[in-house]
Amino acid sequence: MAHIAIDGGPPRRTSGADEGVLGNSIDRYLLAEKAGSEGVWDWDLRSDTLYLSPRFKDFLGLAQGDVNRPNDWLSLVHAEDVDWLHASFEAQMVGLSVPFQIEHRVRRADSASVGDARWRWLVCRGMAVMDDRGEPIRLVGSVSDITDRKIAEQELRKSEERYALAAAASNDGLYDWDLVTDRVYYSPRWASLLGLSASDLTDSPQEWLGRVHHEDHPTLIDALAALSWQDAEGFKLEYRIRNAEGAIRWMACRGIAVLDPAGKPIRLVGSQADVTDRKTAEQRLRQSEERYALAAAGAADGLWDWNVDSGDVYYSPRWKSMLGYGEPEISSTIAEWFDRVVASDLDGLRTAVNLHLTGERNHLQHEFRIRRADGDESWMLVRGLAVRNDKGCAVRMAGSMTDITARKKAEQQLLFDAFHDAMTGLPNRTLLLDRIGQALDRNRRAGGGRQFATILIDLDRFKSINDALGTTTGDRLLRIIAKRLDNTRRVGDTLARLSADEFAILLDDIGDVGDGLGAAERMAQAISRPVTLDGHDIVLTASIGIALSATGYEHAEDMLRDASLAMYRAKSGGRARIDVFDGNLRRQAMTTMRTEADLRAALELGQLCLYYQPIVSLRHGGIAGFEALMRWNHPERGLVPPNDFIPLAEESGLIVPMGRWALQEATRQLVAWQLLFPRPTPLFMSVNVSSRQFRDDDLVSVVRDLLNETGIPPSSLKLELTESLLMENPAKCRALMQSIRDMDVRLSIDDFGTGYSSLAYLHSFPVDTLKIDRTFVQAVSTGEGNAAIVHVISTLATILNMDAVAEGVETEQEAEYLRDIMCQYAQGYHFARPAPAETVERLLVAETERALAS
Repeated sequence: MAHIAIDGGPPRRTSGADEGVLGNSIDRYLLAEKAGSEGVWDWDLRSDTLYLSPRFKDFLGLAQGDVNRPNDWLSLVHAEDVDWLHASFEAQMVGLSVPFQIEHRVRRADSASVGDARWRWLVCRGMAVMDDRGEPIRLVGSVSDITDRKIAEQELRKSEERYALAAAASNDGLYDWDLVTDRVYYSPRWASLLGLSASDLTDSPQEWLGRVHHEDHPTLIDALAALSWQDAEGFKLEYRIRNAEGAIRWMACRGIAVLDPAGKPIRLVGSQADVTDRKTAEQRLRQSEERYALAAAGAADGLWDWNVDSGDVYYSPRWKSMLGYGEPEISSTIAEWFDRVVASDLDGLRTAVNLHLTGERNHLQHEFRIRRADGDESWMLVRGLAVRNDKGCAVRMAGSMTDITARKKAEQQLLFDAFHDAMTGLPNRTLLLDRIGQALDRNRRAGGGRQFATILIDLDRFKSINDALGTTTGDRLLRIIAKRLDNTRRVGDTLARLSADEFAILLDDIGDVGDGLGAAERMAQAISRPVTLDGHDIVLTASIGIALSATGYEHAEDMLRDASLAMYRAKSGGRARIDVFDGNLRRQAMTTMRTEADLRAALELGQLCLYYQPIVSLRHGGIAGFEALMRWNHPERGLVPPNDFIPLAEESGLIVPMGRWALQEATRQLVAWQLLFPRPTPLFMSVNVSSRQFRDDDLVSVVRDLLNETGIPPSSLKLELTESLLMENPAKCRALMQSIRDMDVRLSIDDFGTGYSSLAYLHSFPVDTLKIDRTFVQAVSTGEGNAAIVHVISTLATILNMDAVAEGVETEQEAEYLRDIMCQYAQGYHFARPAPAETVERLLVAETERALAS
């Protein structure tokens, strides 16, 4: 196929017959053009001329009447469209029987002169005219201006694009319900809100309505139905719907009706958005507000909310009722609050509020007193937090007020209890020390001026009253004594209870020691007045110690300690005495403290040792056994006698481990001597057991273990108990002694006759031996009447089937007397002094040698 020549040679001349045909054809074109809105064109392929109707030329901006070439048209076509137009022409020329139609853009030839450079859109239709041989000789057709339509289509596309973009970018799902066809368009977002894809949905309204929660379904139907009214406005509704997983989601749905010209709704269009998060938040907020309301109604706290700018204050009903006021009795001013605050507390409250308002404190928290409607005062705890604007200034402050009166009273009671004795209500040791400390400070500031004294009072033998009459009676007695002492003290003096039976008085502003002694005498007299309780007449005495400020003290504890030392000296001097502290007491106390420390070390360092004093048989004069006596081999003081450390060991509790060690050591030595010096009746060993050891140590287990470990005959071990020990708790002592006696271990009562035991008690205890105290034995030599007591005790032992051992025998006269009264055993310097094991062993060797020699 030959390409169409746009710029061919000069036009070929036509014959007269052709011109007649062409003229007729043009007339028809002109008539057709006038009847329509299209322009006509006719391209003669043989002459390469182009006929353009007046309307077409007007479309192209060409002058009327000129003969045109195809290029006059094609040169004005948009570059992007000209190839498509050529292709349409060529398709016709190769025999395509179907007419063509193509849209293309053209620009007017006279655009520069008329100022219109716009591209206009033409729709071109055409077809080829063939000769008898089937060769194309002409292309004819029409054009029409479709610029307005193309602009409208372009605007429509832009609108649709904007709609599509908006729908894609929006969180809302869109719907369009055609009421005529009853079909619904659901946007992809509408589907995705329910966890669906667009392909999962049909266009049925049930895809929507069928998923709505049954409780909300009627409301949605009513809202949609209301859109059918001609005067109905758009609706907005929130409802629940089930998603693809069956979960409930909240949707906010909006919609309007599209009406036809007659005002009848033909479409419902709108959107829905997922508002589940908001609804959940709203529900939580409602719950929070409900909880707040319930808490406010049920709480003991009063709530307040202060608008700082306006000065208005909201006071909750509880806030008002806490002060005893009704709802209308309190107005909404800050003065209603501050005017009721106790005057001495108001400045503190204002300061606390201002510090928070200015931001110097992170929150408000303050305690204060406020007057109630009945005139009473209540303690309140206020808490608050300020709301600030963008400049950081407080514009509002809200908080709570809590009645803490009960807590404050409890704190005051706790404070009182911390410094007072619960039973008597008197100050306790802590408060007394504080008062003494204050007195010392005043005395130092005054340059030593007036003196003061601390008096410490200890009730003598109060424990025995408690044991005899019971603690309830004992407590009543203490309260009576406390009342008497309180009535005796001067105004300004401090009376305190320090312990169960100890009282102390800070005697302020005295002239000399005489004033202190006079006050102590008055206290002693008040205590000694008889008291009748439950039919019992009770007479108490007291041991009293006095410490004077003139001694010179830095610390209150030191002064109270010295008064205590003076009291103990008074007690050890026979009780019912008054003693004044002096320097010797402190030195003695320091010596005692050092001795106790050395004694603890002695037990650990092996400085303790045992001496053994032989106990002889008065019938044949031989050694029958020994008494183990503890000694302390001090590295500096040398051998310390037992009277210098045994009482201290008793008091400190060291006697328990010391006594256990002595029992073990003595038993070990007895084993050795029984092996070296076998006898028909084995040697025995007497070991002293202190009252503290007897009470605190597991003596039965200790003895049992020793017997099992050593294998000695149990009867060769004798434990010596003091007579006073048996009277402390007779029933308990009897049970413990019986447990020991059941092991065949012997029991002795040491220093018998010096205590307070009765014959009835003595008969009931499982005792084997009575040891006669040395004071009775020495009376034999001096001729005193006490010598008869030795005979009585010896005879008593014989009657009770017990052995008797006389202690402290120093002369032959005493020994002879003991033989005459048939006393079985004796020990003392007359026979042998206490000595180390090596020395005693030599005595046993000598005695054995004498026996062999005879």
